[in-house]
Amino acid sequence: MEKSKEYYDGLDKRSKEYKEYKKGLGDMIASVTKAVGIEPCEGCKKRQDTLNLVGHQLEYFFKKHKPNKFTEQDRTDWLDFINRDKLDKITPIHQETIIRLLRTILNMSVKPCSHCNPKLWEKYTKMIQTVYERY
Repeated sequence: MEKSKEYYDGLDKRSKEYKEYKKGLGDMIASVTKAVGIEPCEGCKKRQDTLNLVGHQLEYFFKKHKPNKFTEQDRTDWLDFINRDKLDKITPIHQETIIRLLRTILNMSVKPCSHCNPKLWEKYTKMIQTVYERY
């Protein structure tokens, strides 16, 4: 008898049964390569673990933020931002765009910050780009 998604969602996330149910991207690639006769080396196993982790982190990110889809205006603003001339500089106008997108797309409550660390803006832009690529 096949078990439902609700059954697995109710399991302890540390259990063997749940982990087998929640195979990641790395596990899927490993099963395909094994099926065609390619035996994994140590490097392959490390990549498998990395891909599994990245997949689970993306899943968590999308569950946490429950992003909205980009409107046409959002897409235009984002494309203008990522195609700007000076990629190493984020102006106050760019910051306003980032904040607006974080609020409308990722439902985050962020405030304008003129003295924020550049790493924070980099983190925010990666978050927006992640959603942009997915939708």
